[in-house]
Amino acid sequence: MQWLVVSDTHGDREGLKKLRDRHEQHVEAMFHCGDFELDKGDPLLESFYVVSGNTDAPGEFPEQEVLTIDGINVWLTHGHLYQVKSTNQRLQQTAMEKDARLVFHGHSHYAGAYEKDGIIYVNPGSLTLPKKPTTPTYALVTVRNGEVEAVRFHEKDSGSEMKELSFTKAWPK
Repeated sequence: MQWLVVSDTHGDREGLKKLRDRHEQHVEAMFHCGDFELDKGDPLLESFYVVSGNTDAPGEFPEQEVLTIDGINVWLTHGHLYQVKSTNQRLQQTAMEKDARLVFHGHSHYAGAYEKDGIIYVNPGSLTLPKKPTTPTYALVTVRNGEVEAVRFHEKDSGSEMKELSFTKAWPK
């Protein structure tokens, strides 16, 4: 099973729609980590699990969400409440408190994934204002039998995998 993870689209409705249309037939879930800057009633957002970021209208969507999907506790947050631009310490501490095994967040516009203390952290980067890499990115997470097998990063326009960013990890059973 695959999950699509995107963040920091900053009003790029057309780019988000193209991404959804490209992947909706082969992903089981889609996540938006905030800073979408679209109206709450926009039907495009209905396709995604969504949390608000610091540039979104306050109170329209939750600031964070804990979901259990395929036996995995997933914590979805934007990251601005956890100072992810300067440190991951608060994010990691909160992930442990929430018993998360997988954390999706954005805010920094830096694409990347890593594992720490049995928790995998994924920042899909930004579709509109990327900082590192400077190419707009999103992530596809492969999950099988309750385990994360891989996090693969892709370029927004071509959909090509950015292998230098991709992460493979299988948790022991």
